[in-house]
Parts: sequence; C-alpha cells; structure tokens
Amino acid sequence: MTKRALSMMLPAVLSLGLVLSGCGSDAGSSNNAAAPGAAGDKVAGEITVWGHPYVGDDKKEQLKAFWNDTIAAFKQKYPDVKVNYEEIPWKNREQKILTALAAGSGPDVFYQLPDQIPQFAGNNALEPLDAYAKDIRTDDFSKGALAGATYQGKLYALPILQEVQTLIYNPDVIKAIGEDPAKLPTTWDEFDRWAEKAKAKGYYARNFEGGAGCCNATLYPLLWQSGGNVTDDGGGIILNNDKGVQTFEYVKKMYDNGWIPKDSISNDNQFPEYLSGKMLAVWGQGSTLATLKAQKKPYVIGPPLKKEKQASFGTVGMFVVSKTSKNKAAAVEFAKFLTNTNTAKAFNKLTGYLPVRKSAGDIYNDDQDMKEFMKYADLTIPGISHPAARGFMPKIQAEIGAMLEGKKTPKQAADAAAEALELDAKK
Repeated sequence: MTKRALSMMLPAVLSLGLVLSGCGSDAGSSNNAAAPGAAGDKVAGEITVWGHPYVGDDKKEQLKAFWNDTIAAFKQKYPDVKVNYEEIPWKNREQKILTALAAGSGPDVFYQLPDQIPQFAGNNALEPLDAYAKDIRTDDFSKGALAGATYQGKLYALPILQEVQTLIYNPDVIKAIGEDPAKLPTTWDEFDRWAEKAKAKGYYARNFEGGAGCCNATLYPLLWQSGGNVTDDGGGIILNNDKGVQTFEYVKKMYDNGWIPKDSISNDNQFPEYLSGKMLAVWGQGSTLATLKAQKKPYVIGPPLKKEKQASFGTVGMFVVSKTSKNKAAAVEFAKFLTNTNTAKAFNKLTGYLPVRKSAGDIYNDDQDMKEFMKYADLTIPGISHPAARGFMPKIQAEIGAMLEGKKTPKQAADAAAEALELDAKK
C-alpha cells in the first residue's frame, strides 16, 4: 500500500476508533490507557492479538500449541485479562489490518515489519511504548532489532525475531580458484580479488537480482557498506551523494566484469546458478541453508563485507499496540510477555528465526550455523526507516535496470532514482 493511501486511510481509522467501541470485544471494560505500573492501574479487560503462519504446515499444530501455552501462562500472571488470538494469512495482511481497525474490530496487538512502523506510527496509528517499557532491558535487544522498533526517537514495537542475510560461499568453488574456505573475504577489495579469480575459472562471483528485485537483498547492503544510505536522519534523500553514486558504480562494475550474470536485469532468482555449482557465493539467510542441507550441498557462511562500514540487511519481526486499543495496559503487558526471554526462546526455536534478545541466544548453542549468523546480528540494518520506504524500491530497481542495460551511467541512474524518491516522499 502506498504512503498516500495509508495517510488517507489511517486518520479515518483513528477517528472511527474514537467513536466506535474500539479494539477487542469487551465493551463494558474501563479504558486502561495509562502506562502499567502507575498508581491505581489495573491490567484487565479483553484483547485481540493477530499473528501469522510463521511456520510451514508440518509445524502448524506446534505453533498452535505455542500460542495456547503462551496465553495460558499470561493468564496465570494476569487473571483479569482475556486474550483472543487469531491467525491471519500473510497475503493482504496490511489491508486486512487497516480495514479491521477502521471498522472498530481490529486487533489490540499485531505484527509488523520495520518498514511498516514509519507508515503506521507516522499516521498516529500505533501506541508509543516508551512509557510502558521502564521494566524492559532494551540493551538486551540487538542493535538492528531496536533500530527497527524505533521511529523518530520513540519505541513503537517490541521485537521477537530477526534474520541475518549475508554471502554464503561454495567451498568447492573456493578451492577451485585456489583460495581457503577458512579465510573468507571481509572487505570489498578482498572479495573483488576472489571475483576476478572466479570469473577466470568460468564461475560467477555472486548473484545480484537488482534489476528484477530490489533492494533489501541487493543494493541496500552494498550502499550501507560503502557508508551511504537512502535517507539521512531527517528523512532527506541522499541516495545520489558520493557514497550512493559509488555504490551504483560498483554494481555496474560487477555486471560489466561478468562477476554477476547478464540476466541480473530480468531474473529475480539466480539461486539455481549457485545450486548447479556455477557461482562462488549467493546472498542468503537461514532458509537458504535449509535448502542447501536438503540438497546436500556444501557451504560456508561469510561475514558481511566492508568498504567503509561492515553492515548487512536483516529484517525484524515485532509486535505493536494499536492506538485505538481500549485496553492498552493489557495489550502492552501481553506484548511484553510475548517478547520476553523465555517466550521468545520457545517462539524462535519453533520457527527457526534468530532471537532478538541476547539473553535468548543460548537456544542455538548446539547449532554452529545459527551461532555464526548471531555473530553478525548487531551488524544488520532492518531496512529504510521512512514512511515511503516500500514505494522507494521499484523506483530504484527501474534505474538499476536502466544502468545495467547501458541506457544510463551510474550517476545518471542514482540521480534519477533520487529525484523519483523525492517526489514519492512528498506525496
């Protein structure tokens, strides 16, 4: 959904929320809007929580048991709160949430991703959580998770899961180019030397589907590693500054040198090239390893690269509280309970995601791959924090495609993308 559509719909949602009965079905309960812990506060009432199918069909019953157990444990702590849990599909979930909130029947607590927080928070649809979070050790969260939960200096969400994306290498190809799988590249220069060797031996260096899919797994990590970004701290577009142009130039260099496939303009899935043994490294995460293990393919996880800054992308899953919730105290306490160390351990162990809490990291003590990913959790950036962030991607993608096709220079492509983003940001 576009920023403009959200900005038109969310104020209507909020105004309706003031008139209608609000979230949850306990029409007779009092409004517990004050922060829990204040004198006289009582955590009570009925709340509705919306989640999603975080696992495949093979673990569906286990996920159901997780929610039942979590709600039962919460009930023991807060016997005066009734929690209704509903699982909604991933598809069209944003529209479903907005429609439900507008109708006064939406959730009190629901799941969001980092690039949704600026949209919803910017339109006053989320309850700021700072006043409720006095008993939460925010330093227990990874830096990337906390960044994704924060907008304009305010905490709007409590994280529960994260992922780390980085390059995953084929050790057989590494040996074929005369390098050591135990000494992987850590900088652009080191990777470039490997890329040249790979090309000389008939391999691609890596995948890059930037002309067909953008940008979290393609351009953004390179942009951050070069010291650049899409926006500055004030939300201004800086994609075409020196760091941004440098990043576009690097992408063109990879393409012209044959380090990435020629179909990087149109192919949105180059993973088969890696699976067939024709590629040195592939951009991936935990689910990538699951595929490699299933197909008995060798691999080694590489560290995020660095030019000026070591960084990578990794999304964060979080729970938020609706601004129109009738029982904010109960909603916040459930969100806190759901994302505490013990509950998060159970959730992440079941779903296979990385925990966002350092205190929950021991669930993967016997899993070397997950431990390796967790080493890089503090290096991840959860995306671009801007209300129009989702709309930025197709515009950048179009300019990358034009650049790879030779229709524009890297600077022209960066300038055109920045101009399009500035227009989008004003809508």
